Amino acid sequence: MSRVLETRAGAYARMSGWTLAALALGIAALVLLAGYWPTVQSLVWVWDHDGTYQYAFLIPPLSLWVAFSLRHEVRANPPVPSFCGLLAVAGLVLLWYVGQLLDINLVQHFALVALIPALVLACWGWRALWVLAFPLGYLVVFAVPWGDGLVGPLQDITAHFAVRALELTGTPVLMNGREIVTPAAVWMVADACSGVKFFIACCALGCLYAYLMYQRWRKRLVFVALAAVVPIIANGLRVYFTILIGDTWGLEYATGLDHMIFGWQFFGTVLVALLLGGWFFRDPLVAREQPAANDDKPAAARMLVWPVVVALLIAGPAWAAGLASPAPVQAVYLVAPTVTVWDGPQTTASDWQPAFNGAAGQVEAAYRRPGGTEVVELFHAVYTGKPRSGHTLITYGNRPYDPARAQVLSSASQSIKLADGRSLDVEELRLSGAEGSRLVWYWYCVDRRCTRSPMVTKLLQARSVLGGDDTQSSVWALSVPVGYGGIDQARADLRALALALPASGAEPTSGHREHAPSGSSP
Repeated sequence: MSRVLETRAGAYARMSGWTLAALALGIAALVLLAGYWPTVQSLVWVWDHDGTYQYAFLIPPLSLWVAFSLRHEVRANPPVPSFCGLLAVAGLVLLWYVGQLLDINLVQHFALVALIPALVLACWGWRALWVLAFPLGYLVVFAVPWGDGLVGPLQDITAHFAVRALELTGTPVLMNGREIVTPAAVWMVADACSGVKFFIACCALGCLYAYLMYQRWRKRLVFVALAAVVPIIANGLRVYFTILIGDTWGLEYATGLDHMIFGWQFFGTVLVALLLGGWFFRDPLVAREQPAANDDKPAAARMLVWPVVVALLIAGPAWAAGLASPAPVQAVYLVAPTVTVWDGPQTTASDWQPAFNGAAGQVEAAYRRPGGTEVVELFHAVYTGKPRSGHTLITYGNRPYDPARAQVLSSASQSIKLADGRSLDVEELRLSGAEGSRLVWYWYCVDRRCTRSPMVTKLLQARSVLGGDDTQSSVWALSVPVGYGGIDQARADLRALALALPASGAEPTSGHREHAPSGSSP
């Protein structure tokens, strides 16, 4: 037995500091991969199923390649495990746990990816983190699917750019939100026309290109800025040329397969031109010296960071596994409110179809003001308990319209007053569908607090869940066609119905629900 212990002690004594540090980081990485495997699967699923992020499959191998090329610089200094890295790991594990608790995929994905540089800091120290700053930052910025919020702003920029270009070249044009009206047709700058795919992919490639081709930070920043601006301008030109081709030679040349081929050829040409332009200003390649490796072992006290890091990584999934299974979703039967002075509630008959999946209950109703010409519709959906998979108010796919039936022309914020005197900011969407233009106002409520912001809604839910409260969340939406009275009349109709709703209209279900009998299915 003593000989075995002596052999192990001798083997440990012969291992260099960097061998021990690499072994510690490798074990931590394996624990991260195994313990957070469902999150890894979720992240890869988003890359695979959302065309915007398919480029992300290249980000981990590219980051690893750049990091491997810096291995000599990393080993030039001894590993110094960092207690700050330990705090970073603890904070990110907690953040992942909160994302798991509230079923927020983006938070879980960010925490998972950000744990990688945190592990480098904890296991190897600040100097190693500084040397590997680019590949680790590149991984965090471009492996996390964060670009959905860019779609709307990019649509607006593209629409305004194309309209201005058409005006400058003498094409008669009118702009209606994201609709562009020309003599040949009505063109819609849809989500797919926002250029977000090309924008994010070009930014990712531009950052890598700038790092590899330039040594001076000024050149790098200029090229990265160009990589962000050029795809926006290019997408505006693509839409402009598409409309110009359709108006000049016919719609058959500007739609269908020709439209797709032209788009890819145009983007490819722009990307090649950008890279070639940057090539002429590249800095001379400088052969990097390979400094001698410093294999000193860290102090024994600092090496205690390594097992603590592994314990923290295990703690996150262990806490999540220890959560009590959420109670089955109990069906909530909602009754549409009776509104004073308005005729209704009546059955809805329009093509306006909000999509909020997994709700415990929902109701749709239509109202008509006496003497009025337009029908105002109401939609209300309720979610009970803490958010969980399949029963989450704010999640991908839940929205106050069906994208297969309508497209967003514009969005804005409106302030309304409720029956109890409270003011509330609501989100306004102007939609274009088969039945014409439609105006939608909607807002979210968590218990008695209401907001138009999905982020604030998530924070309110987090506060309730972490406080142990039995939270209840809901969405309210009002909709009316934009008729002959125009947008101002449509807003007046929505404002009048919002003001006439009972005070509980800003409180999820008070006075308007009946629980399903015990034992009934959700």
